[in-house]
Amino acid sequence: MFVRPRVSALLLASSLAACSGGKTREDALLFRLTDPVGDDHGDGELVYPRRTDLGRGDLDVVSVAAFADGEATRFEVTFAHPIARPSRAQSVDLEGATVAERARHGFYTFNVDLYVDQDRKPGSGRTDTLPGRGLTLAAESGWEKAVVLTPRPYEAREALRKTWRQVALEDYEKKSGGIGGKVESELNAATEQELEARVFFPTVIQVSGRTVMFQVPDRFLGAHASADWGYGVAVTGATIERRVSLGGMFGGDTSANQRLMAMGIMAGEPYNDRFGGGRKGDPSQSPVVDLLVAPGTTQEAVLGAAKPAWDVVVPSGKSVVPAAVAPDAGTVEDAGVTVDAPAVDAGTVGPSSPAP
Repeated sequence: MFVRPRVSALLLASSLAACSGGKTREDALLFRLTDPVGDDHGDGELVYPRRTDLGRGDLDVVSVAAFADGEATRFEVTFAHPIARPSRAQSVDLEGATVAERARHGFYTFNVDLYVDQDRKPGSGRTDTLPGRGLTLAAESGWEKAVVLTPRPYEAREALRKTWRQVALEDYEKKSGGIGGKVESELNAATEQELEARVFFPTVIQVSGRTVMFQVPDRFLGAHASADWGYGVAVTGATIERRVSLGGMFGGDTSANQRLMAMGIMAGEPYNDRFGGGRKGDPSQSPVVDLLVAPGTTQEAVLGAAKPAWDVVVPSGKSVVPAAVAPDAGTVEDAGVTVDAPAVDAGTVGPSSPAP
């Protein structure tokens, strides 16, 4: 009865450590993006919550790397400071649960969203981001796949399913009127199919010092992550406690999470569960703490009051250009993101259909 947890831990470590074909770790590198140190301040004004376990530098991503790992891609996200580990001594909600009980994957203070533009075609893919992020991707950066690293992946997936289902029901009602049982079942099935095809919540995760590693199977991405795809990386503070919605008092959902595990931001001073330094009169301000941006723009501009569309970063440096113009495949470097893309053939995947 005491062997199973140890065996599971060994299997997890082995799964994350193994590289396909006997390659060394660097041989398996697909690409690496580096981000400046010290820019974990959102639009420049964001202030961390008043907590002893979360402060400046803790949500500051300095690199995102992808490695070929058998029939999966292993992503490694490195922060400026060591990652806070869940504790059994710290209560997290009124139910008396501890942080370690709520967050079972070795971290609890952040979410990392990875939006993947696989076809690099303007007007293709989704440009919305996850609930609570407050960002919109540019038309030429629409995503076919999204990977969401969060302390509570199963709960986050269910929350997103409920959100997308409600949107589908409301859209149908506006266009066609009342919803019968058959139509509702069809919409539920379509929502689940879209979620399964579009969004992946990693559960094979390992935390070591400043780095969190997680696997994304090829069956989801279609191949190993490619240096020719576009990647949008956004970091938010995480909330892991259960919040009871007013609807729960009347038989509704008692575990609503409208922001999908993302900590909010407010004007003025921060609180324990909110970032401070927000803009007055701007309730839709993005609470993103750190953001990887494409050459020619800044994180502060994208998260600022003007809210311009967000462009993904392409490790190979290839941009979306007219067919008659040959793309530049050189290495891209600017003040925002530095790219290291080895000459590795990571395979290709066919374009997905645009979101309905």
